[in-house]
Amino acid sequence: MNVDRLKSLAPLIVVVAFGFCIPLIITDEHLLSLTIRGFLWAVACMAWTLSFRTGQFVLAQGAFMAFGAYTSSLLTINLQMSGWLGLLAGGVVAALIALPLGMALLRLRGIYFAIVTLAFGEVVRVLATILVGVTGGTTGLVPPPLSMSIGRVQYYYVALLLLIVSGLAFWRIDGSRLGRVFRSVSSNPSLTEHLGMHLMKYRVVAFTVGSFFTGIAGAVFAHYLRFINPEVFGLWQSIMIVIMSVVGGTGSVVAGPILGALVLSTGGDYLAGFMLGARPLILGVLTVIIMLFLPDGLVSLKRYFARLGPRREEA
Repeated sequence: MNVDRLKSLAPLIVVVAFGFCIPLIITDEHLLSLTIRGFLWAVACMAWTLSFRTGQFVLAQGAFMAFGAYTSSLLTINLQMSGWLGLLAGGVVAALIALPLGMALLRLRGIYFAIVTLAFGEVVRVLATILVGVTGGTTGLVPPPLSMSIGRVQYYYVALLLLIVSGLAFWRIDGSRLGRVFRSVSSNPSLTEHLGMHLMKYRVVAFTVGSFFTGIAGAVFAHYLRFINPEVFGLWQSIMIVIMSVVGGTGSVVAGPILGALVLSTGGDYLAGFMLGARPLILGVLTVIIMLFLPDGLVSLKRYFARLGPRREEA
């Protein structure tokens, strides 16, 4: 690796190192818990952004988190499977459902695809409600912890590692030829198709890969909360994933979603703790303020910081 490449990665290395030190700095268990949730939402936001960069507006991310959560919960409760294997199974099941669903629905474009995925998410929620013998209905399920000795700090590192692994995967995809094709599919689908690229194939790949990581995030969420019912990953959660992704900035498949999730989920929920029942108000105010001053999302702050840096003197 050359020196320039290493320098470009230096900020990322510093951020990751700081992330590993957070449990040593934060003594407030409530804030640490909110950070764990923020990391898991960030994974779902990155997956949503990957699909969005192919031109598809998904409104069913919550459903794929639910698939992962219910799969892992049922396997660990009924078959006494290891929670760690349950996480992987949750991601695989979510991806296996996304694959045929994507092949069937990704022929639709724009608002039509958004409406159909929204309806699909609601169908999943209703089925989870009425299939009481399987899902527990509104009473829900109580999955065991990932291991008997795991605590909040250990869950923090599980969520952080998932965030890092999924972030590296999405970053590699976005920087590869595949990522460039994704952006081409979004910006000019007609030209891309005329160049001999199968639009459907690339959209399905993005949708399926994103659903795999979303399913794992949902599974970790269920084991961390020790509870899952149809309302945990409903329509509101799917909409919040979209809002967090847009507020963070869809110009970046990794940094934008992470910033959006941490500011709105972790930061918003922490501020809401000081004002009982004011969570929707705080999230709304934060979203409006950020979008007014940063229409390209929080990731565009990089440009403002760059302006503050040293300027080269003209010869």
